[in-house]
Amino acid sequence: MVKMYEGAIRFSRVARVHHEEGRIADRGVAISRALAIVDELHNALDVEHGGEIAANLQSLYGFISGRLLEANLKNRPEALDEAVSILSELHGAWVEIARNPAEARAAGGER
Repeated sequence: MVKMYEGAIRFSRVARVHHEEGRIADRGVAISRALAIVDELHNALDVEHGGEIAANLQSLYGFISGRLLEANLKNRPEALDEAVSILSELHGAWVEIARNPAEARAAGGER
């Protein structure tokens, strides 16, 4: 999970740089890659057994995807910043969980 968050953050930041440089096609490619990773994170959720944690993650992933799409379709780089901010917080949480696998099993939010 941690590596997936790192990838989504990296591609979102790359998209921001491409936006600033006026490289719109490259921005779109980077956003597409970030979206693909967020989609995989969403698909990894075990909503049947994950309870409130899985439901909250599902909502966050939907919100992040919306921000990424808005950044691309409406030319809004601040939406990329919002996506990076949320992804970074989730990344930090999963880094902590990775340090204590018992917590991850207790959470049960992801497969």
